[in-house]
Amino acid sequence: MSDNHDPSSEQTTLPWMIALIAGGGICAMLVFVTTRSAKLAALIGSALIVSLLIGWWAAIWARATRSGVRPLAQSNSPSGMPLAETIESGVASTRFARAAIEATPNPVIIIDQGGQIVATNQASRTRFSLGEEQVRFNNAIRRPDLIDAVEGVLKDRQPRNYPIETRVPVDRFERVSIAAFEFRGAIFVLVSVQDETEIRMSERMRADFLANASHELRTPLAAIIGFIETLRGPARDDEVARTKFLEVMHLQAGRMSRLISDLLSLSRIELNEHVQPTGSCNLTSAVFEAVDGLTPDKKQRIRIVGDPQPIWLLGDRDEMAQVISNLIDNALKYGGARESVSLYLSSDLIRDDAVTTAMRQWEDASRLPLTSPPVERDRLYAVLRVEDLGPGIARQHLPRLSERFFRIEDTASGKGGTGLGLAIVKHIVSRHRGGLVVESELGRGSAFSVYLPQTSARFGTADGTSDG
Repeated sequence: MSDNHDPSSEQTTLPWMIALIAGGGICAMLVFVTTRSAKLAALIGSALIVSLLIGWWAAIWARATRSGVRPLAQSNSPSGMPLAETIESGVASTRFARAAIEATPNPVIIIDQGGQIVATNQASRTRFSLGEEQVRFNNAIRRPDLIDAVEGVLKDRQPRNYPIETRVPVDRFERVSIAAFEFRGAIFVLVSVQDETEIRMSERMRADFLANASHELRTPLAAIIGFIETLRGPARDDEVARTKFLEVMHLQAGRMSRLISDLLSLSRIELNEHVQPTGSCNLTSAVFEAVDGLTPDKKQRIRIVGDPQPIWLLGDRDEMAQVISNLIDNALKYGGARESVSLYLSSDLIRDDAVTTAMRQWEDASRLPLTSPPVERDRLYAVLRVEDLGPGIARQHLPRLSERFFRIEDTASGKGGTGLGLAIVKHIVSRHRGGLVVESELGRGSAFSVYLPQTSARFGTADGTSDG
């Protein structure tokens, strides 16, 4: 339809139709009176009516063409834009909206009235392990509270905003906003997720750091103060006592420094534990560099077993170096002063084979996973196993090995550890979506192993998702 359409033409259409029919009927009656033939009268009357109708429609078309009326495909839209351009503009707007949603850093999901997911962005597909295909929301998101909230918004159209917490595989704190909107007569629900983990973890980090520092620093600080008072008093002129106490004070100050450093490191790792690294690092190279950095007497005790070919992991190189260093230091420290430490490297293993390689090497040993990764289809893993020949660890101690400040009583004295090494390893491995396991046998030794996701999948793409 056109903006130049004349409404009066519609008002004159009915009288003209009546006039044409009446005129045809009069002509048919005149023919019948003259010839007395009903068939001839009907034939001539019908032909006259058809001819007049054709002429009338032709006149209307000519007048419409002169007044600017165009066919529907060329007619104007209400905005003054040609209809074809209006349709094209609508398609472009839809594509623009989809591109904008795709670029949004927060997870966004759009659901229709039937509960079907009709649009997602990369952030939501990564966060909730969604595919490109359309699926029902309650089948894709395994959170009853979130499903109930979406159904409630579909019913009453009232927006909702509330926090959710996830404990597996890592602690995650998020705020979900749910709102309904209408498009072309249909109702949709938009779900947006705001990650508040960093804020919450920052608050927890400050509280934990103050609590841990005040508790753990009390003992070495009290020892240093006691030695200072002794040196200022009874041992003022005792050269032997002064030398001994200064050496102990130096050791205690070093322990305090390591404790603060480890606490800061652990707090930083926990702060980012919910964010999986996206870079890559060479595990083999990191292992050899960690061994090369040891002192000669420690370096000669290390034995590396496995093909030295590059093993590429999805991970942060600095954090991987810290994991390797902590495991080697523990093995050297608690594995006997002169006993060797063996490092085993394996790669291209599916999850079950990786777990078996990590902690199923000694038949009579006790074993326990200290952290386990989420299940990923077709993911390949690399394994680093660090074995020592120390006295071993009793079965009852295994569950607490990765706790902060936990040290076994008979090895806690004289070793100089902070009790945070394995806690740091656990949180780094958890951030990398890997696993940490321990296997130990009294009188034989202990083995700590990590298995970590590689940059390639067995039957899939580089990011670990299957092609098929």
